[in-house]
Amino acid sequence: MVLNKRQEKIIMYMHDNNGWIIGKELARVLGVSDRTIRSDVSHINEFYKDVLIESNIRLGYRMNEDNFQSLDIETYGIIPQTPEERCIYIIKELLFERNEINLTLLQDKVFVSGYSIDNDIKKIKKTIESYDGLQLIRSKNHISLEGTEEQKRKLYKELLESEIKGNFLNLNKIASFYKNFNLIKVKDILQDTFEEYHYHIRELTFTMIIMHIGIAIERIIRHNYIKTDRNNDELKLSLEYKISKTFFEKLAKEIRIDIVEDEVVLLALLLLGRRSTVYTDKVLRCQSDCSISSVLTEIFIDIKKTFDVDFSCDCELRNGLETHIRALIERYRNNVDIDNLYLQEIKHNYPLVFEMGVRACEELEKKLHITISENEIAFIALHLGVAYARANSKYKYKVVIIHPRDEAMSNLCIEKILNRFGERLEIIEHMSFFEKKAIDDLKPDLILTTLPLKHNLRIVTEQISLFVNYEDENKIFKVLNGLDKVRCKDDFKLLVLKLIKKEFFYVHVDVDNHVDLITKMCNALYEKGYVEEAFKSSVLQREKISATSFDYGFATPHGLNEALINHSALSIAIMDKPIKWGDYEVRFVILFAINKDDYKILKIFFDWLSNMVSDPDQFSRLLEADSYREFMDEVLK
Repeated sequence: MVLNKRQEKIIMYMHDNNGWIIGKELARVLGVSDRTIRSDVSHINEFYKDVLIESNIRLGYRMNEDNFQSLDIETYGIIPQTPEERCIYIIKELLFERNEINLTLLQDKVFVSGYSIDNDIKKIKKTIESYDGLQLIRSKNHISLEGTEEQKRKLYKELLESEIKGNFLNLNKIASFYKNFNLIKVKDILQDTFEEYHYHIRELTFTMIIMHIGIAIERIIRHNYIKTDRNNDELKLSLEYKISKTFFEKLAKEIRIDIVEDEVVLLALLLLGRRSTVYTDKVLRCQSDCSISSVLTEIFIDIKKTFDVDFSCDCELRNGLETHIRALIERYRNNVDIDNLYLQEIKHNYPLVFEMGVRACEELEKKLHITISENEIAFIALHLGVAYARANSKYKYKVVIIHPRDEAMSNLCIEKILNRFGERLEIIEHMSFFEKKAIDDLKPDLILTTLPLKHNLRIVTEQISLFVNYEDENKIFKVLNGLDKVRCKDDFKLLVLKLIKKEFFYVHVDVDNHVDLITKMCNALYEKGYVEEAFKSSVLQREKISATSFDYGFATPHGLNEALINHSALSIAIMDKPIKWGDYEVRFVILFAINKDDYKILKIFFDWLSNMVSDPDQFSRLLEADSYREFMDEVLK
């Protein structure tokens, strides 16, 4: 017995939702019937020989979180069922199992026709077009993958990230993808090497390094090596090079692989981009004639003009961004990629903040003559988001912290929280244990705890670590924004009535692609005088920078130049069938045409949007709206 991808998605979706979901709503989200959902839930519980997903006639379905934590939630032996799954399967076979694939044997293995395999081959060729030099070669009844080793590893890394999705912190999950060696043991060797050299890296990037090493080992075992011209005498003197060399020497004693100099160099370069401190002894100069400080000044002027948010006096933001940009330049010079675990979450939950990051990085690219990845944009956005929250929050939330009686550690924890969020919250009490009456008397807005805590008080509670790392900062930032949403409900209703116009609301839309839809929506705004004719080009140009689509099936296209907008409006489109938009299938689209006079009110709408799409029940009802009135009634509930 195995689980298919849809059943896996149900498990993850139920776990993320953390509450009851009516079967009908779950069926709508997944695009299947109620009966299929009932069958899948029964199959899942049978597979795990326990009640992983609870069912209730009135309430629907809910994840049994205790069982989720205690069971080994892994899937094995999954037969690819969709064209997308088959394409990934074929690529992985070519990369790691065999140099070429017999197509007749492949048909028998995945239970599809030769016609389906032909279509899969066409899709794979389309997928690898963006990988320089990679080609899928077909010779009679066989296929093979030709190209450079560097591009093959890049392709597999991106496929692997897609499969792991949001589970980057689960090393066992990552290890399950490597069948020819024990990745957990590799991790132990790396940690031992770090300890030997007293070397520290940012905690949240450790699994990314492990994943890189795993891909490298998998390819080296098959004598596929990468070439680099980035080796030099200066690099060989670095601590990172010594660590990399020692690690591979230890690894070769455990796994029968060759120690290849180019692989040692690549890992050293990766460590250079991941270490917890940046070069404080060598201040990196910009590649243009201007300093980082002057570039930041121009960025703050642009943000003030575009978003009406003034960061010019925020010294903490300026210092943090200067440090980050120096590290960014070093990564760029050494051609080192960086991963951001929170890229999709930042884009999804804080689109206005992410848009600030896009504007900031556009300026950086022009002034520094570099190219900045979407992951780097998200890191810049997180800096701006925390500063934005400080600048726009007058009310301080009352917070109680519950932590062990370790004065040194607890003081450090409190100090970090206040340094980052002191303008949004005040710590009114800290305790070593939870006492209901004492908490109730204090009436806090928020409880932060360093240990697991369950209670029945109607007070938002969030668990963090004593060390308050990047992950904890992200949690606190998110929960404070959630508290803001509650306080802004009345303002939101006025905003909606002002911006969502009936003449720009569309249901049952039938288009072939996102360009056609953007054209349709922009043309209508132009005909009514809301935007200039060039607005459409501005929106399409923004999509080229970073697709505005998100995991839950919606997109928020918008332009780059507010001067092209005469009157603010939100144009809404709901499609019967999803269209491919970036990496996601999209049915719900909000086109933003907001001029500079109304930027202050955007935060309220973005907060509602984040809350709405994370509620499957409400989101599915919006998708079912058959008219402007039905949609507005649902939005204003």
